[in-house]
This record gives sequence, structure tokens and C-alpha cells, in this order.
Amino acid sequence: MNNQPVLYDSLKTILYHMDANLRINMSQRIPSIRATERAVPLKMKCLSFSDTTVNINDVRYELNVYRDYPNGDFLRGAGDFDRFGFEIPFGSSPILPGDVSVRNEDAEFVETDTDEWEQYFQTLLIRSEIFLQLMSEMGSGVTPKWEDVWMPWMSDYVGITEERLQEMANHAREKLKPFHCRRHNLPRPFNCYIQFSVKKNGKAKPPQKLAYTRKLYEAVKQFNQILFANRPVIQVNQLVCHGNQVYRIPVGLKISANELKVRQSQIPSIATILDHVSTLRVFAWGNVENWWQHRLVQNVNELIIDNPPLAEQFALMIRTLGNKIIRFHDLRTLSTEQYCELIENWMSVKRETGAELWIGIDIKKRRKNVPKMMQTRMEVVRKDERCVRIRGENGTQIELCGKKSMDRRWAVKAKIIEN
Repeated sequence: MNNQPVLYDSLKTILYHMDANLRINMSQRIPSIRATERAVPLKMKCLSFSDTTVNINDVRYELNVYRDYPNGDFLRGAGDFDRFGFEIPFGSSPILPGDVSVRNEDAEFVETDTDEWEQYFQTLLIRSEIFLQLMSEMGSGVTPKWEDVWMPWMSDYVGITEERLQEMANHAREKLKPFHCRRHNLPRPFNCYIQFSVKKNGKAKPPQKLAYTRKLYEAVKQFNQILFANRPVIQVNQLVCHGNQVYRIPVGLKISANELKVRQSQIPSIATILDHVSTLRVFAWGNVENWWQHRLVQNVNELIIDNPPLAEQFALMIRTLGNKIIRFHDLRTLSTEQYCELIENWMSVKRETGAELWIGIDIKKRRKNVPKMMQTRMEVVRKDERCVRIRGENGTQIELCGKKSMDRRWAVKAKIIEN
């Protein structure tokens, strides 16, 4: 067997074409290639972030905090815990250098260690136990005198099963323990650890338990440092950003994406880590005014918009957008005339030859009705069974057809062509 070492340039070529997950794993196991591996651009088919997960191609990496109880029970937490066992509100963690925040800054996070919450859980526990006692008595053949025991709050508990009542009581006891620990300056009633899990094609590998010596957001930050820090622009075919808190990104990370899927509200934040995007798919999330005017939206070659705005906002949007290909999916119900007005608004702006507009239609018959009505509004150059050509400006023509779009639903397609 030939055991000659791989030359530097050959190693770079091999690494460039290697699966991203395999590359990262090799780099951690073989320190001698680490510098070379990080110098070669990392390529991925798919990359998606959330607050505590990273998905690279078919592999999902996730970190979570778990509670380990003396009786052997362990439960997953929603986030971090303080020294008494109170949950730290997820939205209260700090923003670190390099992080991309997509939080709703107007949202209020709930403090769980207040006197009001202690009173609430005390009441829940007392009432659950009272009702459980009554159910136990009835199960043993004792019929309580309801006129003596009935209280107005009991109407809220009628119909709840004994099993569910027991769960409510256990939940209340669990929530009250941190109050007891704080009152007597005791450590939290459980041990915490961070669990690191990896799934490939949905199949989980044995998880790793990490000491809870840092907060969850710090552990996520460190893990993303291992994955992405000190690299040239990462090349991704499809980048998906659907988290709603903070992406713990290394300082200086840049991504070039063939396609980006993002919510309207996240566009300004996500744009800070982007080097280039070819296709942008935008999902509605809240009421974000004039999001389509952002430079990221304006500069992509193809723009796909799910859940577009109301018809009265369409005219402004469509005249503002200069993308070569524009696709509107999941339109609210519009009349045939409104579809024609959208096309006319698109045509009113000078566009390059080959520019396309795709408008999803709610009724299949509109694929023929819209081109037919456009013939009554514009000069017809040519028509056949499938398409109609109408006169545009500056010596161009617009071809209108009813076609199936990329999501296999019917749409009206308008395309600018030369004479």
C-alpha cells in the first residue's frame, strides 16, 4: 500500500469537496490538519440555525439543559436555571459580540420568582389536593355532602381526571421548591447538566453530558465557535433562519447562500452575516412595514414572497421591487381585475429582458381569465392556446401564460421578451 502523505494542495482539494460534517469531525480529531481545514471554504447543501440548534445537511446538533433529581428522574428545561432552581427567562440572556438577535424587542419576558407566582402555585397545589381527596373518598364509597364542601373555584376542576389532577399537584410542588431553597439559602433541589445530542437522518447518537459550568447560551456560543470561527465565507445552497431569539454566531462569520429562507422581521439582522444571496424566500411574521425596501431584498436575483400584503399595498411593493424574478405565493383572494392591475404595476417599471413575474392564483380558471382580460386592456401582439403576447414599452413584449409554479400550484407568469 502507498502510504505517502497527501500533499498540501491535494488536501485542500479533497477538503473542499468533502461533506461539511465529516470535515468538522476530522478537524477536531486530527489537530495537524486543523489550520488547513479552516482555510478551505466550507460548503453545505443546507444550513439552519435556531436558538439552541444547528442543522448542517442531514445532521442536527442540539444543546439543552437537563435537571437530574436524586430519585433518578431527569427533565429537560426550557433554558437556564439560577442557583435556587428558578428558570431564567429565555429572552433575558445577553447579546454577545458577533451574535445576531432576532428577538421581538417589545416582548416582555416573565419572571418566575415573584411572590405572585409563589401564591399561584400554592393555591394550585392546595386546590388540586383538596379535589384529589374528594375523588379518593368517592372512590372508597363515601359520598361527600357537597353543600358543606363545595367552593366556587371547584367548578374549574369539574371534569378533570384524577391523573391530570395529580400532574397539576406535582407540577405545583416542583415550582414551589425554588422558593423554599431561596428562603432558606439552600442549593437548587436538582443537579443540572448540558446535554449535547447529534442526530443524523433522524437517528440519534448517544448524547454527551457536559458539566453545567456555564450557561446554555455560552455553551451554544462556544460550539458555534468550533464549527464556524476563523473561516472564509461559508458557501451554502440553502440557508434557513427560523429561530426567534438569538443566533450565537462567531465574530466575522459571513455566509454566501444560493437560497435564503427568512421571516420579514429578521431581514435586517440576518443581512449582517450575509456575503451574497441569489434567491430570497420571505415568510410573513408580524406586521413589518416596508420590509421589501431593505437592500437585501432589493439586490437578490429571485424573490419569493409567501403570504404577501393586502391588495392595496401591492402596488407600492411591486413598483419598488426590481428583482429579475418575483414570485408571489399564497395570495389572499383577489379578483381577476386585481390580478391584471398587479401585472400592469409590474410593467410600469422599466425591467430587463428576461424579467419574470409569477403570481399564485386561488382558482384554477384564473390562469385563462387573467390573460384573457389583459387582452382587453393592452395591445395584443400574438396569442395561441397557451399564451398571449402584449405590447410593452421600449420595443419589448410581455408574454402571459397560466403555468404551474415551483411549488406545483397554478400561477400566472408574465415575462419580458425581445421583439
